[in-house]
Amino acid sequence: MKARSLFWAVLSIVCLTLAAPGYASAAEVVWKAGTLVPKGVGYANQIQNILNPGLAKATDGQVFLKVYYGGVMGDDEDYLKKMRIGQLQGTGTSVQGALMVCPEMGAVNLPMMFKNWDEVDYIKKKMYPVYDGVLNDKGFKLILWLDQGFDQFYSVKFPLDAMDQFKKVRFVTWCGDIEEEFFTAIGATAIPVNAPELNTSLRQGLADAYIGPPIWALSTQMYSVVRYISALNVRYSPSVFIITMEAWEALSPQQQQNIMAAREQWQTDFCEGSRQDNDKCLEAMFKYGVTKVEMSPNMEHALYAAVRPLWDELVGEYYSQEILDEIVDNLDEFRQSQ
Repeated sequence: MKARSLFWAVLSIVCLTLAAPGYASAAEVVWKAGTLVPKGVGYANQIQNILNPGLAKATDGQVFLKVYYGGVMGDDEDYLKKMRIGQLQGTGTSVQGALMVCPEMGAVNLPMMFKNWDEVDYIKKKMYPVYDGVLNDKGFKLILWLDQGFDQFYSVKFPLDAMDQFKKVRFVTWCGDIEEEFFTAIGATAIPVNAPELNTSLRQGLADAYIGPPIWALSTQMYSVVRYISALNVRYSPSVFIITMEAWEALSPQQQQNIMAAREQWQTDFCEGSRQDNDKCLEAMFKYGVTKVEMSPNMEHALYAAVRPLWDELVGEYYSQEILDEIVDNLDEFRQSQ
């Protein structure tokens, strides 16, 4: 009863129930898009309350975004396939989908790359043109570079505050090879599953831990299973909202210009809402009774030392040396300025 009460109480805070404005009746163009996020939860609310009305305003009501929420059109891989054959025009991805469509974004998804949101936002501004170009070459238009969130360690058995504990842990993983390589680098066992199996794997004891954003842990009620949450921002996970170049090029030059002029503000508002939701979810789980684990500086250093070689090992598989160097150099510049 306590778990259910907390779940619904927090969702009432972080999840709005506003319906999307009724622009469709006057719209000449309908973009169909799929996302795994359930309607009424965090990311989905930002689509309804920021992106949809923003597109309508930028196009004088001529474009309406019809979103299929909660995976009813499949998963990220399905969305990309359907976009390529014209069944969908867009998608709001998870980190898995972002890396599927743009493996080069793996460079910002590397463990221990970022410490806080200020660093993420600085790199976003610096790297936006790069990823704009990469996605254009792949046949997609990057409308928004969004956040899945900062991921923490969630553990059923161990506090994970010492490196030797990782050798005893089975991490469930669904985000792809970079995540599996990360777990291997720290000495843990990786158990790959499909996204719908992640929750079940932990509840049935097939795995002991995972990494992910707080809103996922709350919305799936995993806080009632895990005993420990690390306070460390282990990894930044991007997400994207993209449309096909065919859909983009069907717009008038003025509509394109209006969207490009407005998207930075959409992104800022969108990400601010998502980040606040994640913060509320994290604090709610600590209040519920999940133990907050503070990593010592020595532990953080040891974790960084274990994963830093991975950044270079993955060059050529996901991203170029040039992209990695540009991110690292810009990040160093930002930290020195602070």
